[in-house]
Amino acid sequence: MRKHVLFILTCLIATSVMAQQDVTETDKAKEKRMQWFKDAKLGIFIHYGIYAVNGIDESWSFFNGYINYDDYIKQLDGFTAAKYDAGEWAKIIKASGAKYAVLTTKHHDGVALWDTKTEHFNTVDDTPAKRDIVEPFVKALRKEKLKVGLYYSLIDWSYPDYPAHLRNENRYQNDDERWNKFTDFYFAQMNELSGRFNPDLYWFDGDWEHSAEEWKSKELRELMLKYNKNIILNSRLQGYGDYDTPEQGVPIKKPNNPYWELCMTMNDSWGYQHNDHNYKSPYQLIRIFVDCISMGGNLLLDIGPHADGSIPQEQLDILKEFGRWTSKHEEAIYGTLAGIDTKHFNGPTALSKDGKTLYLYIDNQPNHPVLVNGLDAGVEKVRVVGQEKELSYTYNNKLLSVNMDNAQADPMVTVVAVELKHSIKLVEPATSLSTYALAEVANDEMWNKKHQIALDDMTESIPGGHYNGATALSKDKNILYLMVDGKNNGPLVVRGLKNKINRIWVVGNGTKLSHKVIGKQYWSDVPGITYIDLPEKVLDKEMTVIAVLLDGELDLYRGKGHVIESN
Repeated sequence: MRKHVLFILTCLIATSVMAQQDVTETDKAKEKRMQWFKDAKLGIFIHYGIYAVNGIDESWSFFNGYINYDDYIKQLDGFTAAKYDAGEWAKIIKASGAKYAVLTTKHHDGVALWDTKTEHFNTVDDTPAKRDIVEPFVKALRKEKLKVGLYYSLIDWSYPDYPAHLRNENRYQNDDERWNKFTDFYFAQMNELSGRFNPDLYWFDGDWEHSAEEWKSKELRELMLKYNKNIILNSRLQGYGDYDTPEQGVPIKKPNNPYWELCMTMNDSWGYQHNDHNYKSPYQLIRIFVDCISMGGNLLLDIGPHADGSIPQEQLDILKEFGRWTSKHEEAIYGTLAGIDTKHFNGPTALSKDGKTLYLYIDNQPNHPVLVNGLDAGVEKVRVVGQEKELSYTYNNKLLSVNMDNAQADPMVTVVAVELKHSIKLVEPATSLSTYALAEVANDEMWNKKHQIALDDMTESIPGGHYNGATALSKDKNILYLMVDGKNNGPLVVRGLKNKINRIWVVGNGTKLSHKVIGKQYWSDVPGITYIDLPEKVLDKEMTVIAVLLDGELDLYRGKGHVIESN
């Protein structure tokens, strides 16, 4: 009875106490509201729930029939949160360089992590933890001056008045009375979350199962704005959100929406799974982070705590490396703007807000000068970020040539700051960067002889954004040639390759190379990222050429990498 009364009171507060307000917003007002989010660059996603007890897929495992529903929900009995320390979480998140975090307050299984007064599963009444997880989390983040994000699943496959239950089983169809009971329930939960915690951001999920009208998305947005006029909502609200949320698939080119965030797992799972040891390396994840920065977006990097609330050591190690890299390169991360087109520089870049500093992200230790092509601005100086080491350079005919000092290289990604005399201005390059790269070795007779077969076969380069370096295609377009200048800090990265790879070898010595594709989701047409292992012993002292034999004519994905399904 107590919960029922409080449930009604919560609804009455939302409808009668808060004044009606105009939610119309100008572009300038939205820009101001979104500014902290756009400047933040890095957030931490936390998938914490009863699914960590057995270490299985969150909610999807019963919905898809990997486990029956009754056995799934029995995990309530094993959720202890015995080592959950929100203060420690917040310190770890802050040390990683993240500026905000998003916690799953309720996934599709319907288990609320706060002391909800609605009649449904929650960690206070239904688990041995007997505690509210959300409240200390919110307080701890605010103590560390981090922005608070709350994930909330619109769908609830456990709630008796929600139509869907299992993939092949629905509770009902076209029953307005039951549907209205459900929307009353979920609006009551949203009133609780907003009234108690007043988050800075909501991360909705599951909107694909119903229309905006059915979800009452317009009314939900208006309700959230009444609680907090500066609230930020993600895109999974059937058109009523603020920013895009590509999932796992890194965009190849800058999305149209100026506000976006890539959510990505460290391994292959969102929540904790004891049998998933397929972790991406810190190098791979920092390279992905750099790609997001370069296109003006954020990375929301996921962790999945154990059922007791402790964070797996592999995840702690990755966060620690992020902390090292972000603390060293703060000026080239937070508050930066999207960088320049890849026709001007073979790799990710970013700009300071005043446009007077161009940041170059370099994931190798090159043998030759680093080039910025078509730069129509005077150069004051060039330096290594975090080292304050000035680099020598030449600047002629709108071509900047920087002599790298590899002794100053970062083991992950080195950042070079090009300080300009005035705000950046670019012109159409007269010569491609691939042409410049080959010109560096054109007079080396031995090198030309060694690579003659490939040189005779090379035609045009591929579009930028797929590989950080010079490229060429074979005449039949079945072979992709990748040029490697110096030593790479990690595996070579190729993005957006839809083809299957038949063979990869080092041109001139025939060494066969291995590769791995990560991040390919079966439900998405966005390709995974191809990583090619390149041992140092096979590198050419001038320039290494890698041949990638495809299963047919080159086919590249040029879309935005937007989400198709849910995490």
